[in-house]
Amino acid sequence: MTSQYKRELTRFMSFKDGVTYSNDRVFTTAELLQVTPDHLCRWMHKQAYGDPEPAEDMKPVHRRSSTLEFTKKALSSFMPRVHTSWDPVTERGNPTRSDAVNKLIKKVKKFEVRREGADSQARRAVEFNEFLNLLQLIRAQWKSDVSAYMVSSVLTLQWHICARIDDMMKLQFSNFSPNTQYPSTLLLQM
Repeated sequence: MTSQYKRELTRFMSFKDGVTYSNDRVFTTAELLQVTPDHLCRWMHKQAYGDPEPAEDMKPVHRRSSTLEFTKKALSSFMPRVHTSWDPVTERGNPTRSDAVNKLIKKVKKFEVRREGADSQARRAVEFNEFLNLLQLIRAQWKSDVSAYMVSSVLTLQWHICARIDDMMKLQFSNFSPNTQYPSTLLLQM
């Protein structure tokens, strides 16, 4: 995880300074103390809106709030004053804990709730009804073709052994053997 944090810091500092840094670059405390909430907001605007200074009518369609929260967490871990809140009067503390950064993330969340932000990339498991619909679709598509039985069999076996499709494609006849305890079944070794 820290390597992802480091990459995020490197991308941010490259954006802030207008210089391309390598991932093995070590940033000094003095360099990190120069980071302000304005720098962070410009970077997060660039990530979410595609522009460091977005117009009022623009929508955050490039990144979700969870990505911005990850950015905030990653950058915060490198800040010299990690546990101190940002003080706008003295301009000291951890800039990732500023009101401006938190308000930006909250604004992006509002767009997500209204379904006007970036689409979710979250994955979920297939539900049983979806699986049955898939089997019906395959059988209807190929009707009496032998491929329909083959594809349906592979998918059904995949469902029962909770495997991924690439695992299924590696199966060979040698993986199967008769089950002496239950004669109507097979043993499968993966």
